[in-house]
Amino acid sequence: MSRYTALRTIGRGGFGIVEEVQNARGEIFARKTFAPASYIPPETHDKLRKRFKREVMIQAELGGKEIMPVIESELNDIEPWFIMPLAESTYEDQIAADKSSGSVNVDSIADILNGLQHLHDLGYVHRDLNPKNILKHDGNWKLSDLGAVLPPTGQTVTLTEGTIIYTEQYCSPEQRNDFHSALPAADVYSFGCILHDIFGTPPRTPYAQHTVSGPVGVIIEKCTEMNPARRPSIGVLREVLLDTLVEIGGHCKIDDRQSEEWLKRIENIDNWSDDDYDEFARFFIELDISERSDGHSDSWVYSLSTPFLTRIPVDVFIKIIERKDGAAAAIVEKYCEWVNSTAFLFHFSDIVCSRLTAIFDHGTPANKAIAFVALVRLGESHNRWYVMRCMLRRCGDQLPKEIARRLSIEIKTEEIEYQFQRCVSEVSWDVNSLASDLAKLC
Repeated sequence: MSRYTALRTIGRGGFGIVEEVQNARGEIFARKTFAPASYIPPETHDKLRKRFKREVMIQAELGGKEIMPVIESELNDIEPWFIMPLAESTYEDQIAADKSSGSVNVDSIADILNGLQHLHDLGYVHRDLNPKNILKHDGNWKLSDLGAVLPPTGQTVTLTEGTIIYTEQYCSPEQRNDFHSALPAADVYSFGCILHDIFGTPPRTPYAQHTVSGPVGVIIEKCTEMNPARRPSIGVLREVLLDTLVEIGGHCKIDDRQSEEWLKRIENIDNWSDDDYDEFARFFIELDISERSDGHSDSWVYSLSTPFLTRIPVDVFIKIIERKDGAAAAIVEKYCEWVNSTAFLFHFSDIVCSRLTAIFDHGTPANKAIAFVALVRLGESHNRWYVMRCMLRRCGDQLPKEIARRLSIEIKTEEIEYQFQRCVSEVSWDVNSLASDLAKLC
């Protein structure tokens, strides 16, 4: 600890203090030191010290892409501490900037969702998600302060009754009553409160269901349902919320009357005849994929192109793909061609990813192959870790051998071996967990 000189105090919580520090080379970092506040009963300090150590160990294991990394730590001191990068800002700052500008940074919201997805996929629950615990580092928003995180075993350090280890304004009602049994739905509630920070106005009653006016209000209501079983998963939430925010932003405005008519008709897709599917397929494959939305006329910028393609719900895609006929094949090919020829805003690549994974999960072997290639290219070209992980999760030993072989051939013939290898390396994926034909390519 003496190797670092404290420059200023950044913040203080119930169990620790965060300072900006400098090492002998003049490099600047953030240091978090175990230092319980005066109101914390002394008899709880040993248990809190164990919790602090566990926080550091979990953050060191998970840190990097979606979680703030740990650079160095000393856990055997009376006052254990760890060093992490100095954040560029907190999400509290971003919310203030959004409110001041009158527009919402959707990429930041997508980053938070991806961080939660990463935690939940590994079986963890954050349990103290709030704007101060979301930090910007290397241009990406990352989760931090994992002192309250619930590990996959469900076991945690038990504290003296009455010791508060959550942030009241973001705490779910069931978590308040039984902190140690919190499920991922508790993080969804906290995220709903953050959405209320962005789109609503204070004050907010703790442990209640919340809403705001407009289309986001319904999403906030679902996130903050009193019954945790009624809240959406992060995967469903990402789909609904990002689609809504993109539409609110006006990036996907449809000016073509025929496109507008089809958007209305697909709402009734359950009643379509074979002729309706064929007619839609003909319309779809004739779309001009070089078309750009207003304000995105330059093909080289990150853009949303061909507005109609940005507006097709994923459940509609699944219904089309599951037909496994010529019309479905033509639509899949056209969509993947559009993906391969377009650069997207970061958050929108996550939406595109959900369509591509739907094609992979519900399509024919040929559909899977073309969607897989598009996923590899999308993840690598946009350096989007969420997309990379979605693609790699579909490459495990559970993959039928004939499909794994088909994907291996696609990677070679499409000459995307480097892109596939970079995805594996970028997210530190376990090569041994890949199907053997795909592992050989790494």
